[in-house]
Amino acid sequence: MTDNEYRTLFEKSPSAAQNALFEEYINYVYSIVFNKLRSCASAEDIEECVSDVFSAVFLSYDSKQNINGDLKGYIGRIASNKAINMFRSLTAKSRQTDYIEELETQLPSDDAVAENAEQSELQDIMIKCIRSLGEPEASIMIHKYYYNMRSNEIGKKLSLPAATVRVKCSRALKKLKELLSAEGFDLKEGRL
Repeated sequence: MTDNEYRTLFEKSPSAAQNALFEEYINYVYSIVFNKLRSCASAEDIEECVSDVFSAVFLSYDSKQNINGDLKGYIGRIASNKAINMFRSLTAKSRQTDYIEELETQLPSDDAVAENAEQSELQDIMIKCIRSLGEPEASIMIHKYYYNMRSNEIGKKLSLPAATVRVKCSRALKKLKELLSAEGFDLKEGRL
């Protein structure tokens, strides 16, 4: 179904258009949502997300908006965004719960304290090295590796083309490896 076909049907009967759109794209939306959430979500969570996708499509669709015939891409983007948001929500809850359970049941051993101190030192050095890259490279590295953002998302945030972000990220990664090596990190073994 194209945007023009949906628009024509929508003008005649919005509920018939919604039913037709649902029937045409339910499997497509379900596969996108399932692939993004299968590692952390229950079947009910996945179904809820699929429902949220169609709700968002129906609520955000403007019959005057021009989608240039690419209704599938429009729906796919909404499905992907909704699934990513639910993934972040579900994983944030599980991390928080695990952390609370660990605090209640386990006292840290001397080994854990030493390991945490080393990890904290490593993070401090890593941030220092990333900041020394300068801008926009430091922002690109933080968005890419700390927030798991894609090049096009970073580009929009920093007002750069996605191709430029990829090139700068690649160069910054090489420079970061050199900086970490100068700080005494053996990057092949992942330790000091």
